[in-house]
Amino acid sequence: MLRVAVVSLVYAAATAFGAEGTLKPVEALPAGVNEKIAAVLHKPGVQILIDGKPVCTLWRVEQATAKEGFKSTLNVKYPFQPGQLLGVMEVNQAKEFTDFRGQEVKPGVYTLRYGQQPVDGNHVGTSELYDFLLAIPAKSDADVAPPKSVDDLVKKSAATTGSNHPAIFSLLPVDKADATPTLTHDDGKEFWVVTSTLPVGAEKTIPIRLVVVGRSE
Repeated sequence: MLRVAVVSLVYAAATAFGAEGTLKPVEALPAGVNEKIAAVLHKPGVQILIDGKPVCTLWRVEQATAKEGFKSTLNVKYPFQPGQLLGVMEVNQAKEFTDFRGQEVKPGVYTLRYGQQPVDGNHVGTSELYDFLLAIPAKSDADVAPPKSVDDLVKKSAATTGSNHPAIFSLLPVDKADATPTLTHDDGKEFWVVTSTLPVGAEKTIPIRLVVVGRSE
């Protein structure tokens, strides 16, 4: 999901109240990724470490597609289709790793697909931003193509946490980014955020900013 250029053993470092976060390139894909999905992933991936301990590892797709003529709105900043495959995540942290809603996500491998917060009475006031990545257990996601429906996408992702709600990771607005991933910490919200770019054509990239550690208030 993240465009990576190998420039050193560790890409970047960020600090937060004594904690240090770093990014490290990881070449090999994790076991359990379907071969069709593995074929469209970019290597190396990037591993997030907090105080030297692996938290999770991300691999982006080699190239994504974007909606033609897309214009961002107050709520939707990213030009992707619901269910579109954007990457894979391996959760390395043994316990207390959660999605953006605070739901536990156990160690394992998950595909990451784009989704949007529903505009209905159940989600009023939950977030002014509707862009998210939904995590689906890789063992049950074998097709690069999107699920047949949004309901199917939500159902598959809910299996990640064993609840009725999908496992979500927030995408934040960003105007520009370097190709080499960076890790930053939002002290006010206690977020660890990876920022980089995602290729959507031969010469075009989209900046992308993903909350990998942190939950909504």
